[in-house]
Amino acid sequence: MDDIIIQTKDLCHLYPNGDGELIRALDKVSVTIRRGEFVAIIGTNGSGKSTLAKHFNALLLPSAGQCLVDGLPVSDTGDMWAIRQKVGMVFQNPDNQIVAAVVEEDVAFGPENLGVPPLEIRRRVDDALAAVDMTDYRLHAPHLLSGGQKQRIAIAGVLAIRPDCLVLDEPTAMLDPLGREEVLSTVSRLNKEQGMTVVYITHFMEEAVFADRVLVMDKGRIIREGTPKEIFSCVEEIAALGLEAPLAAEVAWHLRNRGLDLPADIITDEELALALCQSN
Repeated sequence: MDDIIIQTKDLCHLYPNGDGELIRALDKVSVTIRRGEFVAIIGTNGSGKSTLAKHFNALLLPSAGQCLVDGLPVSDTGDMWAIRQKVGMVFQNPDNQIVAAVVEEDVAFGPENLGVPPLEIRRRVDDALAAVDMTDYRLHAPHLLSGGQKQRIAIAGVLAIRPDCLVLDEPTAMLDPLGREEVLSTVSRLNKEQGMTVVYITHFMEEAVFADRVLVMDKGRIIREGTPKEIFSCVEEIAALGLEAPLAAEVAWHLRNRGLDLPADIITDEELALALCQSN
């Protein structure tokens, strides 16, 4: 059990709609996330993926069932601050997380609120900015940065708290392709090089292929899970859920249907290009 950072057991979450009726956003979700994993969560709007993520650091509390963070139940409000130091969250809009007029002051905001000594705050700010490759921008005004740079600063602010797990709720939804690449590259590096546990919620399937494991949600339930190849090789099943498989997987599927002999597990552009070259 020591390698488990997040675990849910029959987790349910209900909320009232405008008519006072209870809507079941999560329906008996059971999932285990291990230390050092990169887990992507995908699903259409309203599938429950963001609701699930908000339970991971006690922004939402279970209506029924359990959510444990490093063995601590999020429903125990006495453990709330310990849980939020273990699991840091990054949201869609970085402007909503940036609170200071200077980059390094913004990154220092979290540790200052935790009462971390000044010298340790300086070390944490330096380390966090280096981790997201933003050291050269430490004295810049955040509002002058690009969207991708702002999101990396938001990530640095979370890293300065020294969490065990980073949860990102559609962090590239508001970014252009360059910004998306910057953020995904940063998150992948934190996972692979520093062993940071990552939970990555996205509606961009091309981003989910970088995960170790993919969870597919629909109507408040996890309906499939597996490696990216296991999930995205099933192009028709993904489409039936209202999702689009990565472009490479979809193109390979169409080419196979036209009689071209290609591997069944192609999901990246590089794999598709290599397979096409070898088929000639």
